[in-house]
Amino acid sequence: MVLGIRTTEIADADAVARCVTAVARERRFLVTTEGFSAEETRAYIRGQKASGGVHWVALDGDDLVGWCNIARETFQVSRHMGRLGIGLMPRYRGRGWGRTLMASALEDAFRHGFERVELEVFASNGAAIALYRAMGFREEGRMRRACKIDGRYDDVLVFGLLVEEWTATPVRP
Repeated sequence: MVLGIRTTEIADADAVARCVTAVARERRFLVTTEGFSAEETRAYIRGQKASGGVHWVALDGDDLVGWCNIARETFQVSRHMGRLGIGLMPRYRGRGWGRTLMASALEDAFRHGFERVELEVFASNGAAIALYRAMGFREEGRMRRACKIDGRYDDVLVFGLLVEEWTATPVRP
């Protein structure tokens, strides 16, 4: 498989929605367990582009198999920050493609004036936590029992990455 990575286009909304929905229905990685409609996804991508956010996709040929977005915060005091979300279809995980996808999105975000990127991750998601640390993110806090899916609690960890930390990290797309 040869993976292609590029910025998201509005025309990708249907495929992004299908990908997000597939990952959401795994009920282990995202705060949504149902996903979003194509219309909701199209509006989200448009909003990201209008607000200066970053949205990238991973492709296997013509098949969209993952996404990484960094949503710019909207309040005046936090517009220098973004919140990262990422997901890959199951068969594409553990092969370094999430790392490449995230590196491209981070490079783009910091090039466009972001000074900080943060994310939240379920404490049970060890693979993602290892990836975030390898990308230079630092753990900044823990929200105890912040998530409850199917009657099971999970803590949520908060990670942050500053532009100068990214610059010092040897990870590049």
